[in-house]
Amino acid sequence: MLTTMQKKVLSYPCLAARIKDNVADKTRVLKNVKEIAATFSKPTIDSFGRVIDSVVSHLYDNINFDLPPGLDLKKLLKENHVVLVPNHQSHADYLALNYIIYKHYKIPVYIAGGINLDIFPIGTIFRKSGCFFIRRSFANDILYKLTLEAYLFYLLGEGHPIEFFFEGGRSRTGKLLPPRFGLFHMLLEAHSHLPELAKKPLLFLPVTIAHEYVPEQKSLAREMSGAKKKKESTRQLLKLYKVFAYQMGSMHIKVGPPIQCQITGVSGEADLKQKTQALAFDCFRAVGKKMLITPSSLMGLIMLDGPVGALKFEEIKERAMKISEHCHKFNLPISASLAPDKLNVTIERAVQMFIKNNKIEVIGTASKGHVFYSIKKDTRMELLYFKNMILHHFLVPWIINSAWLGLFTGRITNKADLGKHFLKLRAQLKYEFYLPTIKELFFDALTIISASVGREVKDLEDCLQLSHKDLYLLVKDIGVFSRCVNYLLEGYYIGALAVKAMYVQEKQGIKTEAYLKKCRDVFETEMALGRVIKFSESFSHPVARNALKYLENQKILNQVDGPYLVTDLSKLDQLLLDLELQLTQHMKFQVPL
Repeated sequence: MLTTMQKKVLSYPCLAARIKDNVADKTRVLKNVKEIAATFSKPTIDSFGRVIDSVVSHLYDNINFDLPPGLDLKKLLKENHVVLVPNHQSHADYLALNYIIYKHYKIPVYIAGGINLDIFPIGTIFRKSGCFFIRRSFANDILYKLTLEAYLFYLLGEGHPIEFFFEGGRSRTGKLLPPRFGLFHMLLEAHSHLPELAKKPLLFLPVTIAHEYVPEQKSLAREMSGAKKKKESTRQLLKLYKVFAYQMGSMHIKVGPPIQCQITGVSGEADLKQKTQALAFDCFRAVGKKMLITPSSLMGLIMLDGPVGALKFEEIKERAMKISEHCHKFNLPISASLAPDKLNVTIERAVQMFIKNNKIEVIGTASKGHVFYSIKKDTRMELLYFKNMILHHFLVPWIINSAWLGLFTGRITNKADLGKHFLKLRAQLKYEFYLPTIKELFFDALTIISASVGREVKDLEDCLQLSHKDLYLLVKDIGVFSRCVNYLLEGYYIGALAVKAMYVQEKQGIKTEAYLKKCRDVFETEMALGRVIKFSESFSHPVARNALKYLENQKILNQVDGPYLVTDLSKLDQLLLDLELQLTQHMKFQVPL
């Protein structure tokens, strides 16, 4: 006897037409449904909720949950089909949003999880708490895809809120990952087939999740350096008790205004694809704009500013105050605990958290009046995770700093040079972040410059007329961001050097795995020389892969089938010279704070 859920899945028009009169396909669909479907149980989620209450109170200072002003979530869920689309930093994310919504509203959220989490015993608990499981890859299994789409059709028809992580997996770097389009497409398609009487507007709620501490960061840092991801298992699950040794700080969940999209009037598959991608990037941008600048991410940004050395607490506080002032001036999302009147206590608390979690060490003693704080040598990549969470908020100040240095050294002498410099740096960051448009970039830059010098700067020509006093005021305001992106440029320099070496040695082309190994060799050699490469976090597999994309975009490399081929050696040599000059000047020049 089929359940109501199975009947509704089988009634999905796109699936029903495919399996009509085909018993074997119908059997496969029912097997797929069993693998996918949640088995929600109120007693289970109530009991599990009490366990989570106890764990949360022990691990976290707070879980802060913010809704847009005036948004009545309960009413929104009742009057619309609602899909929550959060970013993904930690396994704790699977529980956090569902826990908060159920705790406040007693409404279960049906969340899409990777099939890798369907392990004993947590898989059963997750299913009964509203989690449904999806295979990591099913591109060639049309019947599985239609079954999943039909299950989404069932959930929408029943009025259940749905949640999925738009990045498709946890960010290993801390940066937001580009959105995956698959589930967006399926949900739009499933919604279009709902009966008119049951159909309500389909709304997507972007949700920004920011952790002050991510317990998996050590393994994530290893993966960035090339280690294989460990498959989830019951044995790994039993090691979770180790998180109780950490201070986790707070978790921040910020819900953005709803985004509506429908496919009524779509003219063909290409139009649907375009609308799906536009929707996905709208959600992505909304999440990025609300990514909270937390005490731990601020500490990552400050402590990683220099490749070596130690800072006094007063120096940390001074830099934190500068960044806090910038955030408040330009309405960037910053934790309330980093307001000027609370900043001193908050930064001290963040320093102590990183000391307790063995990421920062104390040098010297208070009794002798010399206490310094330094990142432990082997944990820079771990702190980079927190820095990367918020780095996209400060790209424009970094670009302005670089342009200012170009003006100071004479590399930029006219409006055309200045415009090209802005566009060149934007192109270098294209594969690391989803960037503002060119128009937004110039508007934001002129806004920041105007605020610093105390008068309106209308265009690039005005920038060239800035006095020495104006330039001093500008760099005094935003100099704290002058080196925040250098590690990425170093990564691209390493990638370009590796390509040059492989071009000389291997005329047959450049294979990705061999290139990654060469990047590590180049990095270790250059770090030992200490001439250009200064930051130990500049080598990672994600950045090295993005360097390949950048070189391809610059028409230095080309890949059609098989390995990459160098197509413009002289352009590669010029890029290496440019990056080397850019990096050495940035490190030599000290900006006032």
